Amino acid sequence: MAVQRALNTFANLVVLVAVPLLLYYAYHRLRHQRGLREVLRRAGLQWGELRYLWYALAAVLVICGWVWLFPPNLEMMTRKGAAQRAFAGAGVSLDTISAMLLYAFVQTAFAEEFLFRGLLAGSLGRRMSLLWANLIQSAIFLTPHLLLLFIAPEQWRLLILVFIGALYSGWLRIRSGSMLGPWLIHGSANLAMTLSVLARTMPS
Repeated sequence: MAVQRALNTFANLVVLVAVPLLLYYAYHRLRHQRGLREVLRRAGLQWGELRYLWYALAAVLVICGWVWLFPPNLEMMTRKGAAQRAFAGAGVSLDTISAMLLYAFVQTAFAEEFLFRGLLAGSLGRRMSLLWANLIQSAIFLTPHLLLLFIAPEQWRLLILVFIGALYSGWLRIRSGSMLGPWLIHGSANLAMTLSVLARTMPS
């Protein structure tokens, strides 16, 4: 499982991180003569204002507590096409834990946050008001998540939570100058939901 997850993670990093970063760097290098360090900073790959990290950690606690008290629908999470399906009934092992961490924090959270919050929200935030920049990046982030309607149309309300989460993460990114907080929130949410599925499908 971990090997396949590593391959999937590598593919995501190439498509959502490496290629966009290369194009972003080339643009800034050719148009503004900016160096790699400055480009990475503008992409949100920096610490930023650390006080916003506490806001991110508070959100992590709320999300983990919510998933613990109100576990997501297990049938929906294990349907064909659901991201957590691969972990259902996997049991606890180093292979499973490695695959889970790769999925939660790297394959999805880092790759998506870099593209949508690091590059998109950061660029929009430098060109327009925080309100409009945040609304636009949140709407764009929501678009690929509309695929949920094909997997579990009855769970459309989750899309509202996705949009709210995108707004909060976008606000953190623009105000702090860093994608670290949004990355921690996204990764922790993925991990919490995956652990919930794993725990409820443990082999007897």
